Amino acid sequence: MEENWYAVEQQIRDRLTEARARARTWTLIHGLAPSARRPYSITIALIPLASWVLARALWLSLKLSRALANARTATKRYQSTNALMGGKESRP
Repeated sequence: MEENWYAVEQQIRDRLTEARARARTWTLIHGLAPSARRPYSITIALIPLASWVLARALWLSLKLSRALANARTATKRYQSTNALMGGKESRP
């Protein structure tokens, strides 16, 4: 049985042409359409920023609480020193 190599070659060329056309169409469609991964990439970019902001807020609240504690201690120390001196009254 003799094969028609011309017909086989023509089928291969047709299939390649169709595959190239589908690839061009796919590239155009996906090139123009927005990617579905954009919201996730924004979220992934914002997570470290939010973590940094939270860490700074916690650090600042820690420093603020330490400063308040130091102020209270100094106030108590001042009041107790005035009470021990006798002549001065402590402030309420």
